[in-house]
Amino acid sequence: MSGASDLAAALRRNTLGAARADPKARGADWRTATVDTVGSDGTVTTTDGIVARRMETYLDATAGDLIVVGVSGAGSWLAWGRLGAGTSSTWTPYTPTFAAASGGAALGNALLDAEYALRGDQCTVRIGFVAGTTTAFGSGGLRWGLPFTAAALPSASMFWTGSAMCADAGSTYYPGVCRILPNTSYVVGISPITATGGTATEWRSITPFTWGSTDYASFGVTYKIA
Repeated sequence: MSGASDLAAALRRNTLGAARADPKARGADWRTATVDTVGSDGTVTTTDGIVARRMETYLDATAGDLIVVGVSGAGSWLAWGRLGAGTSSTWTPYTPTFAAASGGAALGNALLDAEYALRGDQCTVRIGFVAGTTTAFGSGGLRWGLPFTAAALPSASMFWTGSAMCADAGSTYYPGVCRILPNTSYVVGISPITATGGTATEWRSITPFTWGSTDYASFGVTYKIA
């Protein structure tokens, strides 16, 4: 009798296991998964082999994303979106790159603090930067990296703008704007005035003043991501 009971128990376990593995048997379900690869057809493949179509709101999918996936009773998988970074805040911290258009820039011991908030394909970014004693500014326009590449626009002459401010050793302030060009992944600052009163251009190593230790910059901008 015990042998028959053991066999019956084993059969029940196998049947339950098969039902749990088969969405047609268990019905619709959801769980978390990690993205392995991102397809060009709007799908992602998870590290355990699930191919799921991304929801329209799941933008800029990246390998390593921890996401929620759902399956229908017919076995079709959907990738609902990326999970938060572990806090209740809608803001996610990130570390921007720091560069100059013609090279030579280096962050050194500068302080760089940034975060972004996503709402669909709308990304709002805040960046704060304080130069250090070993920061190098290179040549050409200074660039601070964005968390996501900006979307295309009908013309290369169009762009997104936001607010910006920089200060020369914290004593002289230069309010301005920041600009994000389409299909780029960085923001630049532009001030209407310079230390010498000349025509302003994008912030560079010598505009709107000669940058050095303790000089700082701040940006706030909302743009559409690719």
